Amino acid sequence: MTASIGIWAQGDSDGEVVLYRWEADQETGFVTLEVSTQRIRPAHGGGQPIGDLVFDPAVGEPSGGADGVNRRLFNQVVVAIMRAYRRDGKAPATAHAYYY
Repeated sequence: MTASIGIWAQGDSDGEVVLYRWEADQETGFVTLEVSTQRIRPAHGGGQPIGDLVFDPAVGEPSGGADGVNRRLFNQVVVAIMRAYRRDGKAPATAHAYYY
């Protein structure tokens, strides 16, 4: 069975903070990417952070917590966005991931 995560920038992907919408496993959510630091946080649809959960590439793993956030999916979304960021050299417009 193939699984996938669809990830789309909501609006301009050239800003200082980019809001992404993701869909996977019949769940949806949002994360923000702080472009200058490459930190990724779970967020509400308006871009407000949820809890203090954050992926900081300087640390290399997520820290903190956020009630109601699926940590496994958050980690998969982070990996997909960071791969696309490294590939494109900037915040990507999309960062879809496929798992087999």
